[in-house]
Formats: sequence, C-alpha cells, structure tokens
Amino acid sequence: MSIMAKHSQIIWAQPTDIDVAARNKAVATLHTLLSQLSTRGAISAAGAIVDTFCGKPLPETLAGKVQTAISDESPAFVLEGNELQGTVCLAVAALAVVRQDAVGNAVWSSADALAAALWSGLTFQNQVQNTKVEELRQELLGACRDRVAAVAKEARARHDVPDVGTLTIPESDAAGTRANNAYRRATAPVIAALKNNQELDREEIDFLWWVISDYSDVLGCPLEAKDPATRAVAAGLEGSKMLRRLPGDGFRHAVLRCIGETDSLSLPALLAAVGEDRARLAEAADPLLPSTLPTVFPLLSALFSDAHAADQSAALDARGWGARALLEASIIAMENRFGGDA
Repeated sequence: MSIMAKHSQIIWAQPTDIDVAARNKAVATLHTLLSQLSTRGAISAAGAIVDTFCGKPLPETLAGKVQTAISDESPAFVLEGNELQGTVCLAVAALAVVRQDAVGNAVWSSADALAAALWSGLTFQNQVQNTKVEELRQELLGACRDRVAAVAKEARARHDVPDVGTLTIPESDAAGTRANNAYRRATAPVIAALKNNQELDREEIDFLWWVISDYSDVLGCPLEAKDPATRAVAAGLEGSKMLRRLPGDGFRHAVLRCIGETDSLSLPALLAAVGEDRARLAEAADPLLPSTLPTVFPLLSALFSDAHAADQSAALDARGWGARALLEASIIAMENRFGGDA
C-alpha cells in the first residue's frame, strides 16, 4: 500500500493517483531528511511536528525544506496557505522513519530520539478536532510508543562474547603499526561485547540499589516521607539517572512501585501540590532542552517556568506524572550521554 494513500484524503476529498504519487515522493524525501538528522535535531523536529498538530507554524528552516520536498514534485505548491499539507507529509514521513528504520545495535539513533520525543509530546496533547488528522496523530503516537518499547528491550540484550579473531597483518600496513592494528582488529568484537554487557550490568546494579534504598537524594529524605505527587516526580527524575537505555515497562513499574492511586491533577495543580519541593525537583533536571522545547518536555519545562504550565489542561494521577517525569528525563539523559549535534 502506498504510504500516502491512507492519509491523502486529509488533503483532497478525491485524490488521484498522480496526487498520491507526487506526495509519496515528497514523503520519501522528508523521510531521508529526518533520518539524517542528529539526535538533537530529531528531538527538535519532533517538537515542531507536535506543534503543527496544534496549528502552529513550522520553524522557518524546516518549513523551507518541507516546501522544497513537495514543490520539487508539484511545482505549483506553496506552503503558505497549505500548511495542513505540510503537516500531513511531515507526520507521515516521521511515521515512516519510526516504523521502517531498523531497531539496530545503536543505543540512541535519530529514529529513536524522534520516536521518544514524539511520544512524549503527542501524549500530552489534546485531540485534534479534524477526525482524519486525529487518526494520523494517533497512528503516529502508537508507532512511537511501540518503537520506544522495542528499543528499550533490544538495547538491553546481552551480547555474546566471541572468540578472539585471527591475527592477520596486511603487507600494506606500515611496519611499526602492523602488529598493533592486527591485534585491534582481532580483539575489537570481544572488547565491544564485554563493554556492552558491563554497562548493562552496571545499570542493573545501580538501579536495584536505588530501588532498595527507597531514599531520595533530590528531596533529602525517604520517598515515603513525601506526598504521592512529589514522590512520583522525584522518583521519575532520579530513576532516569540510573538508566543507560530508554526505560521499559519493568523499569517504569519499579520507579512507581511506591505510588498508589490518586486523584488526577492538572499541571498547574501538580506544581501547587509539590510546593516548596519544586525548587529541589528543578535542580535535579537539566534545563537546556525543556526550556527550548516545552512541547516535548511539558512537565520539566513547567518546573522551571510557570509560563509553560499556564495553558496546560491535561490531568494525570500521581503515577501518570511519575511516568512522564521518567520519560522526559530519560530522553535528556540519553541525549546527554550518547547524542549531540554531530
């Protein structure tokens, strides 16, 4: 099935084969563009995509690339006045990246960053009134959630440690480096597997000791000494610091083990509930990405500024806020550890 066939009716009441074929090519171009972004760029692109579902304009640079991708196939196209087409094509391209780009050995790829950031932003967004656009939004949200779950599982698979390879010394190597190069090539797979397994072992040990201690360094007291809302957010923030991969379901359940059922709170109500502990929670979070991308990091950005919380109407119980703190902080932790602009 053509990737745009299902969603082309958002743009045209009766799309033609030529229409769909042209937009398929534009989506393929945007797919390549998104796949080649740095992880930091992918997170920023995710924020822009989430914003477009709310009717906000694309950033100038990204808007230019979207217009070029479409106008290269349809020369009469202009993005101004046709922003919905840009939203649909870009969202479908993101959907293709999340679904089609392989979940490989990379701990933190641009596709993983895009999926995690989109999942974070889209789950905190109100439904879109346009039914067909909402279907696309929900499809994208589900695909991102599924990829994050798959990445969290695959990235924690222990590697088999192979035997040391055969030492081969090419005649073309300089005499002084032949033995060293040959040794590196022969042992590199062994060392890589051992390092991966050691890192996962370290993650489990650090995380389990943190769970057993049941103490919050952020709050300076046992977690149980605080009300559920404060406890949940603190646990999410601290749990993310113990992880070296995106959190899976098991890690989320462990982080929220001490949080029971509570009434739902809006974001402003949550900030009021944490009260004086808000400053401590803010100190535990890295402000760089939340301050520039509040759409992707609504909870963390609100800890730093009331301006980011004023228009938020979504309500979650304490477990929901704890899970959100864990997801948002884990994206930042992964980006700080493995990502960047390069």
